[in-house]
Amino acid sequence: MVPTQALELAAFPEELLEGILAHCVMATLIQHPRPSWHRPLTTSSPVRGRLAPLLVCKAFYRISAPLLYHTLHISSSGQLHRLLADALRPNPSLANNIRRVVFSGIWAEGGELLQLCSSSIRLLDITLDSTQLAPRVSGHVRDLDAEDFVEGLHELSSLTHIVIRKPTNVYITQPKPRYVLSAVANAMRHWNDLEFADLAFRLSDDSGVFVHNAVLPQTPRVSQQPHGPITALTQSLSTRPKLHTFSTLLPSLWNETILRVSVNPSLERIILGDGNLSGSREGMLSRGNAWSGKDFYAGPVSASLPTGPYFESSTQGILGTGLFLSQARKHPRLSELIRAGTSIVRTRAQTLDTLPMSSPIPPHGRPLSSSSSPSSSPLDIACHPISHQRSQSVVPTNESFPTAPSSGGSSHHRYRSQDHHANRSFQSSGGRTYQNSSYPQPTSSSSGPAGPSSYTRSAFAASRPLS
Repeated sequence: MVPTQALELAAFPEELLEGILAHCVMATLIQHPRPSWHRPLTTSSPVRGRLAPLLVCKAFYRISAPLLYHTLHISSSGQLHRLLADALRPNPSLANNIRRVVFSGIWAEGGELLQLCSSSIRLLDITLDSTQLAPRVSGHVRDLDAEDFVEGLHELSSLTHIVIRKPTNVYITQPKPRYVLSAVANAMRHWNDLEFADLAFRLSDDSGVFVHNAVLPQTPRVSQQPHGPITALTQSLSTRPKLHTFSTLLPSLWNETILRVSVNPSLERIILGDGNLSGSREGMLSRGNAWSGKDFYAGPVSASLPTGPYFESSTQGILGTGLFLSQARKHPRLSELIRAGTSIVRTRAQTLDTLPMSSPIPPHGRPLSSSSSPSSSPLDIACHPISHQRSQSVVPTNESFPTAPSSGGSSHHRYRSQDHHANRSFQSSGGRTYQNSSYPQPTSSSSGPAGPSSYTRSAFAASRPLS
């Protein structure tokens, strides 16, 4: 018997080791940040985290080092400064391993990071912020953070995914968000490989807004737009040759921002979200605070956003009602793209049957009297099958109809004629035939002809109104 030799992990092929170590080293797009006031209960060494596989051996370091820089989450300007000073500036080749960068704010050194990984980055996630000036600062002040950051946007050549977020306490009318969005719109004209665009906030139409010169910082890179930044951004998206997915929040009112993007012939679907991710695990998390990198600036308004970057993961869908969707149905191309990418929940119609005032429905167990329904007859009830299905007590069982006024044979002839037409309608509807026992002929008596004693429910369900 040949003894079996134990197979060590280091003896695995490097392709398998890379797939195994990726789960230990590579960061995910969904972060699980702790609040600033939280402190771990145990004092563990930092090398027990994602850095641990790099310290095993030289082979593990060679395989794991590119995975460590695959996805970067930049949550503060201090973290960004240490990343550049300790890793990327001494070893610029490490920037070639960066594929995804998630910014929790706009900082000056972010532009340098984008320039270093301009040829390798595939996904860029930006969170807009609004810088609050110090109390002693007044008048027009250039935002150096925004100016240096957008310099790196023009260097991106292989970007395929762009995600732009805006907190609820940051507004497009503020100078810094307007400037960054305008710079993104201008830089997007050179992103020919862009495939996915996610504007994770409700778009508003600013096509009639003129950007004043005092609003935006003076820079030769960003030209003055005759329209607002949202209009410039949607126009750039409508011309990207490889863009196949556009995602945003469902607008409350109708505007033409999404309609402008839908004219892109390469677009395949539009994903509309309602912004409610409370049902998912990602919606319970939020990003940490972000601070400006300039000493004379106060901290920017921080974001409290869900960390789930895409709306495809939401399976709840949106309601099919609303002003925007009702107007979107008038545009075939836009309506087709929304149906291809968005799950629409159709609400069930709540309708009430309307009956003539002359034919009230009696309560269950009570006979129809001449005072409550003076014009009701077996034929009248047979002509309202839907009302009978929705109410269990349309026709009383084993109850006789009121006697007609004593008018001799003419009254008896009138009942017989009605019974004849009703029986004929029962036999011709739905291909079914009903015997006369379920619809008996009236018999004459001293008080006049009596109506039918009982009617089966299936006969009324199969009946049709007579013409």
